[in-house]
Amino acid sequence: MSGSFGDPLAFLVRTLFELVIFIVLVRYFLQAFRANFFNPIVQTLVKITDPVLNPLRPYMPRVGRHDLASLLVALVLIVLMVWVLGMMQGGMPILTLVLMSIYFAFLLVTDLFFWTILMRAVASWVGNNRSPGVALLEDLTDPLLQPVQKFLPPLGGFDLSPLAVLIVIQVLQMAVGNVLLG
Repeated sequence: MSGSFGDPLAFLVRTLFELVIFIVLVRYFLQAFRANFFNPIVQTLVKITDPVLNPLRPYMPRVGRHDLASLLVALVLIVLMVWVLGMMQGGMPILTLVLMSIYFAFLLVTDLFFWTILMRAVASWVGNNRSPGVALLEDLTDPLLQPVQKFLPPLGGFDLSPLAVLIVIQVLQMAVGNVLLG
């Protein structure tokens, strides 16, 4: 899906799909990471996603901490996004659709964590560490940062684990892109 960089319609379509997919993925990871569901932002996300997810729950029950309905909706939206973007460029073979969907699924999950870690780091510099937004960021990023913090202790009061994880995410995105997209 190389397309031109100046296609505003493709940009708009991708952005709208990604916003909805991010919301569904956040819902999945909040449950998987056992986030604080009393957080007002989390409650809003639950209210937004429940109308779509609740009808699927009888058919897609939770498996432990994993909300299969959220994963299914995210996957369907990703495939739909790739298909729509591909159709905007004249179509694509089914194998390309599958590979691009896998790549975009990986990209969206890693982008979600990249941006939440970056926002958490910026919030720590600003100093407002007790807002519901920062608590949400902590719930989403602690499972990734805490294992790294065991190997990278703070240096001079600076936690380098966000930087390390951001670098790893970028390297993984490049490597997977090279493998899947050739």
